[in-house]
Amino acid sequence: MKKKYKTLIILLAIFLLGFTYIKLRGSHTYTLTDLEHEEIKPIFGTIRVWGTVDTDVTFIDVENPEKKYLIGYITPGMSETIKLERGSWYKVKASGDITVTMVKVRIFDTD
Repeated sequence: MKKKYKTLIILLAIFLLGFTYIKLRGSHTYTLTDLEHEEIKPIFGTIRVWGTVDTDVTFIDVENPEKKYLIGYITPGMSETIKLERGSWYKVKASGDITVTMVKVRIFDTD
């Protein structure tokens, strides 16, 4: 009987962790439409990126602009993952709208 409870508890824990991750990912997925006024910060370091048009995507460290991370050419319907430094803010250079997941976003005043 004890083994049955342990299995049930493990399955419940796996379900809750999966559910929490899905909710976290959903609440930290953003579509960037005004790239000149938006910056991103990875939550875990690895982010997933996809876009609306064919484009190269470049992430530029805000504090050290010489540090650039490039995702090669992506097309609509295609996504790529990239590892960025956790805790750093990045400007995104790309064409069209870019959707990123597992990030925080800050938006600057457009005036």
